[in-house]
Amino acid sequence: MMSAQVDKSAEMKRYIHSVIGIAIMIVFQFIAPIGAITPVGMKVVGAFLGMVYLWSMVDTLWPSVLGLLVIGFSGFAGEGPPGMIATMLNAFGNFTVILTLFAMILFGALYHVGCTNYIAHWFLTRKIITGRPYVFIASFYAACFLLAALLSPIISLLVLWPIALSIMEEFHVTKSDKIWPYFFVGMFFVSTIGQPLFPFKGAQLIVVAAFEQMSNTSVPYLPYMLLNLCICVLLMATYILFLKFIIRPDVSKIKDIDADRYATENQLPPINLRQKAYLIMLPIYIILLLMPNFLPANFPLVSSLKILGPMGLTMFIAVLFSILRYEGKPFLEFKEVAYRQFNWGIYFMIAAAVYGANALSDDATGVKAFLLDTLNPLLGGRSEFTFMIIMFTVALIITNFANNAAMAVVLMPVIIAFSEQMGINPMPVAMGVGMMVFVAMLTPAASPHAGMMHGYKSIYSTGDIMRLGFPLCILALAYYCLIGYPLAKFLF
Repeated sequence: MMSAQVDKSAEMKRYIHSVIGIAIMIVFQFIAPIGAITPVGMKVVGAFLGMVYLWSMVDTLWPSVLGLLVIGFSGFAGEGPPGMIATMLNAFGNFTVILTLFAMILFGALYHVGCTNYIAHWFLTRKIITGRPYVFIASFYAACFLLAALLSPIISLLVLWPIALSIMEEFHVTKSDKIWPYFFVGMFFVSTIGQPLFPFKGAQLIVVAAFEQMSNTSVPYLPYMLLNLCICVLLMATYILFLKFIIRPDVSKIKDIDADRYATENQLPPINLRQKAYLIMLPIYIILLLMPNFLPANFPLVSSLKILGPMGLTMFIAVLFSILRYEGKPFLEFKEVAYRQFNWGIYFMIAAAVYGANALSDDATGVKAFLLDTLNPLLGGRSEFTFMIIMFTVALIITNFANNAAMAVVLMPVIIAFSEQMGINPMPVAMGVGMMVFVAMLTPAASPHAGMMHGYKSIYSTGDIMRLGFPLCILALAYYCLIGYPLAKFLF
């Protein structure tokens, strides 16, 4: 009975939020232009704000489609049926959307064929962890980070939560032990900051693509990944060192951890040819993506990679793995992986967010000029450092209450407009914001995986999440401001 009441209450909230989001889209169709925003711009702003609200409170799939329909009706891409057709063609024909489709299939196949278990197993069977509790924690966190970066924080946690609980049970570590909350909250934190490591996949692709569309500038992948990796490694190292030397919880129960024994008790079947192919493909794919960043442009392979681009390269590997077969099946069972691993919500959200962001930044809407006029009292005349701190802080606060990528997209026009006014490169600020919005863990609304974490009451208590999560968020903000931003200015 209680469950049915909870379900009805949740359904009612969804309907209420849905009505509010749709109302935002409708009302803005009739509001008179405000400031520099044009009549078409008001309709586009309404569509985008409605999508952001619905993305955060309801769903990602149907609000994206509805938002594109409203933008199509606005006349932004042209009047009548040609405008609607142009909207859909430009939204779904965007190279970022096509890249998303094939990248989700290719990386989803890693999980589908079972590679994630071998990746996690490898980290937990290194001899260096034997008898070294903090080395074990570092190794476990490295596995969390890598799986979150390759696939998603959700998959990282779903794969590693059972392993972590099994290890804790084996060594009789319980929730009453001081190490418990520090280990599990740290595990979640590492997974969530690992999400934006690769700019060519997942929700972070929305942020990168939106910036590229608005600024007419390409984000170089290698500097982006180096920036993210450096800050994340620093955050992980700081947390573990703080745990060891300042908090100093009792880790005697896990001091007897033995890599060989773990390998013996948790044996996996011999790795097959298909799994080997994916594990070999992965580093090759990343290297090929990055090669144009550090090899001469006239190098034959580089020129071909530039023609292909990330989209073409991803499609090529997907085709190659669909041709190659093992035990009567293709290496990439495209339809099966698409059915089980493809995230339609992310796909439609990327199409709507990238197109919506491009519309917001277009001079025809007047949104950039409006933002400059409105926010000038707060941001105008500020130093570059102060401007950066404000943007990073705002990103951290709002991402803990709303959709991560959507919040970053909302901030992009502000960053670009005021960077132009101040005469600074917007990319370091934009990429910092694009990483800060994934430091989201304090509320269930912060992200889907944050909702999972808050829901696992058998592992996490709300008090532990707030007590440990808040300092971790502040630490991330400090590192991105004091180290990340100067490093980003150097790299970009």
